[in-house]
Parts: sequence; C-alpha cells; structure tokens
Amino acid sequence: MAETKFGATDSYTAQVHKSQDSRSTTSPSVPPALDWLLPGALKSYKEIGDPSNTAQVNPYIYTITLAKLSEEKGAKIVYGSATKLNFKRDGKAIASVTYTHDGTTSDLSATDLVIAAGPWTSRLFPSIHLGAPRGHSVVVRPSRDLSPYVLFPKIEPPVDGSQSHILSLEIYLRPSDSLYNHDTVYASGPDDYSVPLPNNTDDVAVDLQRCEDVYTAIKSVSDEIYEGEVLVRQACYKPQIRPHEDDEEVGPIVGPAPGLDGVWIATGHDEWGIQNSAGTGLVVSEMVWEGEAKSANCASLDPKHFVKDAGPGEKTGFLQKIFGF
Repeated sequence: MAETKFGATDSYTAQVHKSQDSRSTTSPSVPPALDWLLPGALKSYKEIGDPSNTAQVNPYIYTITLAKLSEEKGAKIVYGSATKLNFKRDGKAIASVTYTHDGTTSDLSATDLVIAAGPWTSRLFPSIHLGAPRGHSVVVRPSRDLSPYVLFPKIEPPVDGSQSHILSLEIYLRPSDSLYNHDTVYASGPDDYSVPLPNNTDDVAVDLQRCEDVYTAIKSVSDEIYEGEVLVRQACYKPQIRPHEDDEEVGPIVGPAPGLDGVWIATGHDEWGIQNSAGTGLVVSEMVWEGEAKSANCASLDPKHFVKDAGPGEKTGFLQKIFGF
C-alpha cells in the first residue's frame, strides 16, 4: 500500500485563525475528531480537504523510495555536487557535467540534462534568478496519538507585544512509519533571508531560536503537541522565484532552457516541491522523450519567461559568460 511505500496517509486539511491571548472565548465549531485543537481564541475554522481528496507523504520516505524504484528500473544514481556545465564546440548543446565527490572531480557525459537543483539551480544556471528563503521546522512526538489532520494556522500576535506580526504555521500529523514507530508532528514557521544559501546541504545553518519560536507558537494550537517531545530541529532552503502571499501562485519554472539543446529546467517550486514533484517529473520526461509536455499545459512555466534578459545582440556573449565556452 502507498502508506507503507511512500509514508503516505489520507488526511483532513483545514485553515484556522487563532489568537495567542485567550483560551476561553467563544469559538466556531470544529469536527469532533479534532479534539487536540485548543478551542479558545479560535476565530475561524475552514476545512479545505478531506481523506477523499487529500493526502500527505513523508518527504524523506517518498524521495528515498522513488530513488530505489528508479534503480530497480535501471537508473544509476551518481552522488556528487555538480560544479560546471560543459557544452559542445558550437555552444548550443550539452556535452557533460563536471561534479565533485569526496574531493575527486569527474566529468559525466550527457546528451540531455535536467537541472532540478532547487535553490542551487542559479549556481549552475545563473540566468535563472532565484531567491533562497530559509525555513525552520521541528518534528515532535505528541503526548498521545492524534487524529490525522493537516492544519495551516494563522496566529495573531499577543497583546503584550512579544511578537509584532501574524505567524503562519504548517502542522502535519504523521502516523507511525518506517522512520518512527509512533505518531509524529511536523511543524514549520515563516521564512527568513538572514543567512545566504550555502554551497551544499551539509552546511545549512539551523537557528535554534527560530525552531524554538515555532515550537512556542504551537502552545496556542495544541497542548498534546506542545507537551510532547521535540525530536528534530532543522532548517532548509527553498527555490523561490519571488516573495509572494500565502495564497498567490508563482511558478514553478519547467521547460527547455532558451537557446540550448538538451538542457531542461525544473525549479522554482518554493515550498510546494514535494506536492508538485511527481507532476513535474512526468511533464519533464515527456518533454525529453516526446518533445513536448502531453499531460499538462506548461506554457506559462516556460523558462523563457524567467531568464535574465541579455539584451539585443548579446545572447551569445551572455551564454559564454555563464558557461565559459
């Protein structure tokens, strides 16, 4: 079943609006199964999904499983950090990729290249400009098993002035899986731009205070989560085309690199990379193997809409500057 293979589970999903100042005010009704949501100071509750149309996956289990399934179908996974794209003499088609692993530099020949490096895409393809916001999150073992809900709370600042802005959280209840033999809760907070993108994932800096802020905000949402055990404090960077409102759709960038043969770009998914990963993989495979996307209209996602404008007559020199051919 999918629940075993991908760490997937069907879920209810809801948006809630809360205040941090009181637990005793009159609140809108919520489903009886959501008995772990503190009712006080709840200003609104809106269900946006149920198990008939909504599910979540554990990102780690999901990606590891996809990698294993790919290897079973004949794919070879080469571990390393890509550092340079090498093009044929005419400068219009990919020839190879230079990468490093354990201090060794190697070249991997290529006829087609898909750049799906998340926020690091701009390091390989500088004409795609991406922001790299950092997000912090915690994984908590709740004090008891909880019903499978995904909540998107907006929490108003307390009147004591200890916070000055509305805090938007994401809270995912995850049942036991191959990582944990008990329920866990993943909770994440707002992004920050205070630390630049490092060279690799091993160097991502975790601000423990920001993790603590996320955990503290949970106090106004659920006693069972707040009184649980924090298992993980972590941070990640996201490929962002530009800052946007929570309900605003921007990107992603999916399609052929302008002016180049055999180079495809799939990035700019922001915080929705896991959600859009399978669909992105499908349409990119169609572009590579069939010449165009068949399963979805990706015209608005074409990289030509997002590349830096080199100016009239400057295209060749611009690509030479980027790739060094």
